[in-house]
Amino acid sequence: MPNTTEKKISEILMRNTVRGADDPDRSFTAERQLTAQAFNLHVEYRDGRRSEGFAWSHYGGNQWSDDGSHETLVVMFGTRAVEIEGHNLGVLVSKIREGQLNGIRELSGAQALALQQENPDNQPIITAVRSYPDFEELLKELKGEQDEPQSGHAGRVRGR
Repeated sequence: MPNTTEKKISEILMRNTVRGADDPDRSFTAERQLTAQAFNLHVEYRDGRRSEGFAWSHYGGNQWSDDGSHETLVVMFGTRAVEIEGHNLGVLVSKIREGQLNGIRELSGAQALALQQENPDNQPIITAVRSYPDFEELLKELKGEQDEPQSGHAGRVRGR
């Protein structure tokens, strides 16, 4: 017969254990050492194929708003911005103020729904992440590719 006291203690310890950065259900990561400061903000998109990094040395500010059905947090990095939508985003704002936010992860619809139904840790629920200018736009600019001219005039031929 199992000892009920030991079982109860194990349950309490499991509930109070801090989830690590490798936890797949975790929507954000923060610097573990209280005196350390995060170097960049790593953004991971729900498809698992895209990620971006934003250096905190380019941090320009943030704006947090509550639109009723969801919250929006916009974080400026120099000439770029990250827009985060979801719930309980105040946790992210606190980590930004402390200089400890390392990463955020866009959750799938099922993960977000499950976390909305039961969220004892009150962790942020990140439902959408967008960056401006878009990664594809930046890549085109770096490659020297440009869209068709909008003026109706013929553009210069590259290489001449």
